[in-house]
Amino acid sequence: MKNSKLLLVAALATFAGFASCSDDDSETPVNDLKVTVTMPLTIQDAQLVSGTLTATNQATSKVYSQDTIVSNSLTLRSLPVGVYSLVFEGRVQYTIASGEKTYASVKQTMDNYAVTQSATNVANTETLALEIYNAKEGLLLTEIFFTGTTTPEGKQYSDDQYFKVGNNSDDTLYLDGVAFVESAFLTVDKQDYTPDLMADALSIDAIYVFPGNGQDYPIAPGEEKLVAINAIDHTEANPNSFDLTVADFEIYDESSNPNITDTDDQNVTNMINWYDYSNTYFFMHNRGFKAYALVKPEVKTQEEFLAGYYYEYTYVFRFGEYAFDMDGDAYFIPNTWVIDAVNLSVADSYEWQVTSETLDAGWAHCGEVDHDQNRYNKSVIRKKSGNKWLDTNNSTNDFESDAKASMLK
Repeated sequence: MKNSKLLLVAALATFAGFASCSDDDSETPVNDLKVTVTMPLTIQDAQLVSGTLTATNQATSKVYSQDTIVSNSLTLRSLPVGVYSLVFEGRVQYTIASGEKTYASVKQTMDNYAVTQSATNVANTETLALEIYNAKEGLLLTEIFFTGTTTPEGKQYSDDQYFKVGNNSDDTLYLDGVAFVESAFLTVDKQDYTPDLMADALSIDAIYVFPGNGQDYPIAPGEEKLVAINAIDHTEANPNSFDLTVADFEIYDESSNPNITDTDDQNVTNMINWYDYSNTYFFMHNRGFKAYALVKPEVKTQEEFLAGYYYEYTYVFRFGEYAFDMDGDAYFIPNTWVIDAVNLSVADSYEWQVTSETLDAGWAHCGEVDHDQNRYNKSVIRKKSGNKWLDTNNSTNDFESDAKASMLK
């Protein structure tokens, strides 16, 4: 009996030893990872407002994250040794040339980062250089029809303007919160505006925002959405036009003039008017002397935008031997908010880009000269290469000018 008990104790001790060795062998060493981020070189006086560092273990797919920032650094504690994908996403405040402060989203990624063990408990360290980032990158203006059509009598009909937005990415994106803007300045009228915001911002006279709470209005890869300035069946007024009640969205304005009112199609979703220079309703320049852009505001509300992005400017208007001091006002969109921009003009009148050339280095057109009667029924349509739209940030290269409007049969 005594011997049996001794054998049992010995067996249990041996099993416990095996179990202990097995547990030790399964434990993975850990170490800390400290990541320091540096500000984008393209903006001035940037300060990190918020951000999150995410590390995904490439073997186990387990995700570790940290959003506590100390002196532009974040530390992930006790990461199992292994290979990780690192992603930092955040928001910075910075100063544009005129002195105004604004915000931009930033991001940086790193794949195949090895977290290693340290016998002296020294943390792994890495530096990520942040870049300006827009979550809506991939959205493009794919067509702008601004010229209008002609009636059977040959008269101009301009109420059937529209534009299209396409998704050039490989993922479903969402139009929620994206805005369509028109430039305040003309490509055919170069002035020395003071202060000059051109390097940092786009001066605008209208901004319309797509509605939604984040994922209400998806746009699939390769898909286009049609936005009508006036979503009615235009063939009723002009048989040579087309039916825009099929539009996905429309721009509708509350007019302050009871004699000039807009029409609201209750079956077409309205964009949200944050600002429009007109007291009646918005329409695009039908000779194409403006720039248009898609932007993602870094502010949440109309009130915040109107309070923080207004500026006044001066310039000298010259006419022959005369010179006049002039002033004006506009709102501005920081270039870091711009997703896509398209300048429009005509060859005999073009004077300058009204966007930074980093946003668009060229321009598209309908018609060869100012007041060209051949411009009607024509549009600027983005070219395609395979199943992707061209996007070189140069509208001269990216667009087919004088194209037949896609809505015309």
